[in-house]
Amino acid sequence: MVFSDQAFLYLYLPITLLLGVILSGTRLFSPFILLASLIFFYWSSGLYVFLLLVSIGLNYAGALAVERWHRKGVVAAVIALNVLILCYYKYTAFLLGSVGFFGSEPLKAFAEAIVLPIGISFFTFQGISYVIDVWRREVKAERNLVLFAAYKAFFPQLIAGPIVRYKDVEKDFHHPELDTDIFAAGAARFMVGLCKKVLIADSLAGVADASFALAGADQTFASAWLGAIAYSIQIYFDFSGYSDMAIGLAMMFGIRFRENFNHPYAAATVTEFWRRWHMSLSTWFRDYLYIPLGGNRAGPVRTYVNLMIVFLATGVWHGAAWTFVLWGIYHGAFLIAERLLLGGRAVASQALRMIYFFPVVIVGWVMFRAPDLPAFVSHVRAMASPLADGAWTVPGGVQLALSPQATAMMLLACLLILMQGQFRPAGVVVAGASGELARYGRLAFVVAAVTVCTIYVIPQSFSPFLYFRF
Repeated sequence: MVFSDQAFLYLYLPITLLLGVILSGTRLFSPFILLASLIFFYWSSGLYVFLLLVSIGLNYAGALAVERWHRKGVVAAVIALNVLILCYYKYTAFLLGSVGFFGSEPLKAFAEAIVLPIGISFFTFQGISYVIDVWRREVKAERNLVLFAAYKAFFPQLIAGPIVRYKDVEKDFHHPELDTDIFAAGAARFMVGLCKKVLIADSLAGVADASFALAGADQTFASAWLGAIAYSIQIYFDFSGYSDMAIGLAMMFGIRFRENFNHPYAAATVTEFWRRWHMSLSTWFRDYLYIPLGGNRAGPVRTYVNLMIVFLATGVWHGAAWTFVLWGIYHGAFLIAERLLLGGRAVASQALRMIYFFPVVIVGWVMFRAPDLPAFVSHVRAMASPLADGAWTVPGGVQLALSPQATAMMLLACLLILMQGQFRPAGVVVAGASGELARYGRLAFVVAAVTVCTIYVIPQSFSPFLYFRF
C-alpha cells in the first residue's frame, strides 16, 4: 500500500484520520497510532511486520541499557545489531554475488531468496540515531514502550522517510497539538505531494523506463538525454512528493516533521545540492558519521578522507550494487573538488548552475538509475555523441512513452525547476498561514487537487515510490 494507492486514499486514510482526530489528546492516541501503523506495514510488507517489531524491541531495550550503564561497549553492541540486521537483508546477495557465491549453487539460492523489507534502511537509521542520542544524553530513553513503538512505526515516515529523530518529535508524541489550521495545512501539504507524484513523477516514469530499457546500440543521443532528464525530474518529484505527503500526514495527526527538501535543483554546486536534497539523510550522516570521524577538525587531507567515507556510505545506503558505490564516490569527488577550488564558499550563479551543476547531477542520476556499470557507460556514451549517425532520432518505444501528457508535464517540471529559488507554493500550504483567506484557499486547493488526482489515480496501475526499494 502506498500513499497514492486507491485503497489508502479512499479507505485507510479517512478512517485513520477520523479516529486519530477523535483520540488525539487521550491515552488511546499512542496505542491507536501503533495499531494503525502496524496494519499499514503489514498491508505493505506482510510478515515482515515482525522484523519491525524486533527493531522496536531492540532499540527500546538497547536505549534503556545505554542510559543505565552508559558504556561504549553497550552502545556499540546495539548499533552493531542494528547494522547486522540491515546488512543481512540488504547486502548478503550483493556481497556473495561479488565473490561469485564461492561457486556454491545452494549459497546462491539462499542469498537470492532474501527479500529486502520495505523501509528497512529508514527505520534502522531511525533506531540508531535514537540510541546514539540517548548515549550523548541529548534525550532520555523513553520508558513508555507503546509510545516509543508508535514513534518508531509511525506510518507516514515508516517506509520512505524522512528519517525522524526522536528528540525532534518527543514532545509532539507526548502532547500532540492539533487544531483546524494545522490539520488544513497538513491536508494541503499532502495534496501538494500527491500532485507531484501522480501528475508529474508518474507521467515521466514511462519515458525514463523506455529510455533505460534500450540496448546500447539502440540508444541515441536524443533518447539518452530524454531518459536522463525524465528520470532526474521523476526522482525529484517522486521523492519530494513522498516527503510532502509524509509531512502533511504527520501534521494532520499533530506531529511536526522537519523539512526533507529545500529546492535542491536551485543549487549551483554539488555541495549545496546535498544541503538541500534528502536533508534528513545528509544531516544524519553529518551528525552520526562525519563529525565522529573528525569532520574538518584534523586538517584538509583528513577532511577529504572523511567526506569520501561519508559519500561512499551514502551510496551504499541507497542500494546494494556497484552503481550505487560509484554514485557515492562520484558525488564525494565533486564535493572534494569544490572544497579545493571554491574553498567551501557559497556560489549563487545561474550560469554555473546551467553549465556545471545540472550536467553533473543528471549524469549522476544516470549512474543511479542504470541497472549495472556497462549500461551506465553505454548511456553516457550516447549522451556524449550528438554527431553520431541517427543521434537525433527517438526510438519508437521512447516516442510512444513521450505522450502529450508526458511532454506537458516535463515542460511544466522544467519550468518549476528553473524557477526554484524564486517560486514557492502558494501560502495556502504554509502551516503558519491563518485567517479566512488562508482557510478558504486551502479548502479550494484540496478540493481541486483531490478531483484532479482522482481522475489520474483511478485508471492507473500500482506505482510504488522510487525510494521504497532503499
